[in-house]
Amino acid sequence: MGRRRKSRESAIQCLYQWEITGTAPELILQGYWGTHDRIRNGEGYNLIDADVEKAGEIPEDLRVRLENAGVCTNSILVGISRLERADGQAVLVDRIVFTASLVLGTVAHVEQIDAMISEHARHWRVDRLGLVEKSILRLGGYELVYEEETPSAVVIDEAVELAKRFSDPDAGSFVNGVLDGMSKHLRT
Repeated sequence: MGRRRKSRESAIQCLYQWEITGTAPELILQGYWGTHDRIRNGEGYNLIDADVEKAGEIPEDLRVRLENAGVCTNSILVGISRLERADGQAVLVDRIVFTASLVLGTVAHVEQIDAMISEHARHWRVDRLGLVEKSILRLGGYELVYEEETPSAVVIDEAVELAKRFSDPDAGSFVNGVLDGMSKHLRT
């Protein structure tokens, strides 16, 4: 699975949590990246001094990228420091930074994106969509409008794959139709 797809999966999970809880997206991102690897590995939430000390060894350029993305916390740095190879650390930072840009960008433009979804989701109001589908459509809408370096076909394909993975197979067709309509509208 590609790095960007993994970032999009993380973004969907964060957007879903934002929709459910109303928590600030920065806090959701910090919590997601600060705990998910430790929880997945059966570890606790608490950091020990040795963890924090090792996190101080992360290259400065990686730390700056995290700070600029608004997601530089001790728990995130500890997770990165646990990767022994520098290239592995850089890959994880790329993933965190891309996820943060997707989540924060989507939330910042959610009203405009929801208006576009409403326009192209015929016979569906945004407030009636399932939360997973809504999160996927919002993310795809954000990428179509604001992340211009990613081709529309790639954005739509990624969103369809996310819908198939996190929802049901029929959701993929719905997501495809809505995002394709948005994409065609943007090109006119």
